[in-house]
Amino acid sequence: MSESREHAIVIGGSMAGLLAARVLSDHFDRVTLVERDRFPDTVASRPGLGQARHLHVFWSRGLEIAEQLFPGLEEELRVAGVPEVRIPADLLWMTPAGWRRRFDSTRLMTFSRDLLDWTVRSRLAKLGDLQVLDGHEAVDLVAENGTVTGLTIRERGTTEPGETLTADLIIDATGRSSKTPEWLEKLGYPAARRTLIDPLLGYASRTYAIPAGFDPGWKALYLQARAPGTRTGALFPQEGGRWIVSLFGVGRDFPPTDEEGFLEFAKSLRSPVLYEAIREAEPLTPILSYRRTSNVRHHYERMSRWPKRLMAMGDSLCAFNPLYGQGMSVAAKSALTLDDCLRGDGDLDGLARRFHRRVVKNAAGPWLVATGEDLRYATTEGASAGLQTRILNRYVDRVQALANIDQRVCDRLISVLSLHAQPQSLFMPDVLWRAATMRARQPIGPDELSP
Repeated sequence: MSESREHAIVIGGSMAGLLAARVLSDHFDRVTLVERDRFPDTVASRPGLGQARHLHVFWSRGLEIAEQLFPGLEEELRVAGVPEVRIPADLLWMTPAGWRRRFDSTRLMTFSRDLLDWTVRSRLAKLGDLQVLDGHEAVDLVAENGTVTGLTIRERGTTEPGETLTADLIIDATGRSSKTPEWLEKLGYPAARRTLIDPLLGYASRTYAIPAGFDPGWKALYLQARAPGTRTGALFPQEGGRWIVSLFGVGRDFPPTDEEGFLEFAKSLRSPVLYEAIREAEPLTPILSYRRTSNVRHHYERMSRWPKRLMAMGDSLCAFNPLYGQGMSVAAKSALTLDDCLRGDGDLDGLARRFHRRVVKNAAGPWLVATGEDLRYATTEGASAGLQTRILNRYVDRVQALANIDQRVCDRLISVLSLHAQPQSLFMPDVLWRAATMRARQPIGPDELSP
């Protein structure tokens, strides 16, 4: 090893931060995780994860990587009662093009975010080289001659000057609240270009007890909007015999958080099946809303000057509309990229540039999926659909319809959504030919969708 790798710091206990800490433990003598919240001692929510009470999807590629980093993680989640859902065999799925036949393509483990974070944090706690400083906030970077050498932190809620931790590498994984743009300005660096595409989407969620004896032949529901329609709904099982139900509205068509309004919004979806499932079910939680849903990219990879030994990861670098469930899986792929970069070159001074340029490729496909869908709406802010996007969306519409009736195309589409394949794979000759010659009739109702 050509240089010291004594100490690395991760700022933020997000999933990106937790995975980064795990990777860094293989490459540094010590790793410190700094988190503003106090981590709960049990499976419970915390303020810094405002999204935790809503539906989360960890697509199969992301879960595979988490299992690689924490062997036995999937089995631990199963023991905790996490259900498994075959997609779309167990999923009653109304796509923008209509109902999807229930092929067996891939599998999801549908856990609560609180349980996932608790399980991963418990694994990290067993690492002897990891120190967790929860209840502390990052105040400022310490830099000298263009190199970041440390981080000033203080206990949250105090006005003390704080203490400075020296480090050989610092990773910002604080998400949408990242201070990196502000720190760069203070250090005299030019502002990085930022792309923001905001669908003005909000959602509201609630958990319900799954009714005793409920067995309609499906485990989960996904009722997607069809533009210009704005309303989407999803229902998935979780550990503890619960459903998590999330309702989404684009263009400020936000779902209400009162009992009557929530049910009326569910009733207004393209199919009544979700409303019928929950109208007599027992609510277990209040109805909570969330509206920080814009797609945001900080183009750090394009900067001509960048402080050495500082990196951004996860939502601090690229945040997605959560409707598409890509954030945690992209963070997992980024953790593998971090590991590869650290194994491939001992030069920490050039690590950030190598990492940012490579990790942006991890985000390119999911970014295209999320923003392409969001740009279907005239209300979306930050950009509008140009000719190329409109042409691509028309082709995607055709592929969506084909995936409803053709298992091979369904498998390919889900491979893209689950981050096993790039969107370009939808333009391979076999899919192009099927899309051009499709004549089969679409299923017209859920009764035609036997697995």
